[in-house]
Parts: sequence; structure tokens; C-alpha cells
Amino acid sequence: MASVHPPGLTRFRTHDLPGSRRLTGWEEHNARALVGLRALPLGDRPFDGTEINLTLPRLQVARVTGSPHAVERDVRQIALHPADGVVVYFALSGEGHFEHRGGRELIAPGQGLVVDGDQPFQRTFSHGLTELVLKAPRSLVRETSGRPGPVKPRVFGFHGDAHAQALVTTLSAALRGGPADWEGMERVATSLLGALLGGERPDTGDLAAAHAYIAAHLAEQDLSASRIAAAIGYSERHLSRLFARSGQSVPQAVLTARLDAARRLLAEPISLAEVATRSGFASQAHFSRTYRARFGTTPCHDRRSAS
Repeated sequence: MASVHPPGLTRFRTHDLPGSRRLTGWEEHNARALVGLRALPLGDRPFDGTEINLTLPRLQVARVTGSPHAVERDVRQIALHPADGVVVYFALSGEGHFEHRGGRELIAPGQGLVVDGDQPFQRTFSHGLTELVLKAPRSLVRETSGRPGPVKPRVFGFHGDAHAQALVTTLSAALRGGPADWEGMERVATSLLGALLGGERPDTGDLAAAHAYIAAHLAEQDLSASRIAAAIGYSERHLSRLFARSGQSVPQAVLTARLDAARRLLAEPISLAEVATRSGFASQAHFSRTYRARFGTTPCHDRRSAS
């Protein structure tokens, strides 16, 4: 049975510590909650960092925001705090340099980084950062990707990859307090991680990728089953079967997502015509008809009720 609350959603801020203790506190927190790292100062200002952590039965997730600094996972840190797994970083803002045994690379917003947690590396954030982090144990990596040994460092773009974007969406929602079905969320995230690492692609991950693509392209009236199928790397026929097994057709899923998005937009100070356009409806009349059929009331009534 799914848990009603996340197994462990916590927030840590260095702002609550004396300036001289901030980097040390950052190191201690990450060693407990995520990955043991040595933190190095950049510039004269005291370090300022915030981390939201979610601990699930098999995954550890975090949203990290920090001022300029560098971190190093060296042989000593690996010995003191073995990770026994893989860490994936998703850069949301702030460029960072990644140095490892194979060279040095620049990671820009919209790019992700896969590293083996028990191989040395250093990361430098000259202008600060905001990123999502996902840590998975080696046993889970073997199950989902078939990789028995160390994972080689890899940089990838996640905006153009439906599965990687779906993983970002899933993790972001979880760290905001997310769905009540935490077991289901972890199952989806695990499937998407497996696809990212080159393993098999179960239905749960492909459906999440398809829904993430729909959400990202709702305003486009030419959003179609063929486009969605191409985005997740399947034929249109396979996509239709995938959605049918979940109890919906592809057009039904697109319409449901558009109506849900429109209902949220009603709280914004924009016209109903703008709500319809931003949700991908061809006209306000079509939007109003389908909205009433779905929710049993009109957009105007819901807007008045909300206000």
C-alpha cells in the first residue's frame, strides 16, 4: 500500500549556520543525505546553500541551490562515504565544470550528468547553481540497465529527450510534496532512470515520457499521436496500444491534459480566450464545450467560485 507521506522530505539551509561553519555543514549534510563531498570556497562571501532532500526506499532525490563554490569527491571521500551507486545531476541554472579522469567538460543548464558515485571527480560552480540530483544504488542500476560494473561519466541534454525530461518532471513534483502515491512515483522514476542508462523501457517509463511531452507541448494545436510517438521513440501504433492499456486513447489523454491545464490557468488574470489558446484549444467555444462536458460546469462559473 502506498505511503500517504513521503518517507523523508527534509530541508537544509547553510544560512542557519555561522559563516565559518557553512561549508563544513554543507559537507556533513551531503554525506548524510546524498553523497560525501569535500566543499571548497570560491570568492570572499560566505557560502549560501539550500537543499531539499527526499529519501525513498531505493532512491535519494535532492534539489540543490548554492552560491559559487566547488566540490570534490576524492579517494578519501569515497573511502569514508562509499556511494555504491550512480548519481545523476540535472542542471537547471548556472554553468559548471566537471573534471574526471577522462577530461574536463562544461555542464550548462538543460544538460545532465551521469557519474559513478565511487569514481573521483570535481565540479566547479563559478556563478552558483540550481540542480536536481538522483542517487540510485548499484543493485538497482543492475536491475534497470543491466550494467554490472562502474558507470562511465556521461553528459546528456534532457530538454530534447522525452524520457529524461519526464524524469526531471517527476523528481521536481516529488520535491514539491508531489503525489501521495510515493511507491508509484518511485516506480516511474526507476523506469525512467533505466531508460536513461540504456536499459529496458517498461510501460511505466514510456507513459511518463509521453505525458511529459504532452504537458510540454499543450499549446501547440498540431500536437498529435505521431509527434508524441516520435518523441519517445515508438511507432504510432505502439503508442496507441500503450495508452489503451492505461485506459485512455492518445487524443483523450491530450484533451484531459489540456483541460486540467486550463482549469489551473483560470486562477490567472487573463481572458478566457487566452486560457483557451494557452491550453491548445482552437477556439474559446470549443474550450467551453469540452470543459463543461468534463467538469459539469462552465469556465466562468469555476473562475467566479475560485475568486
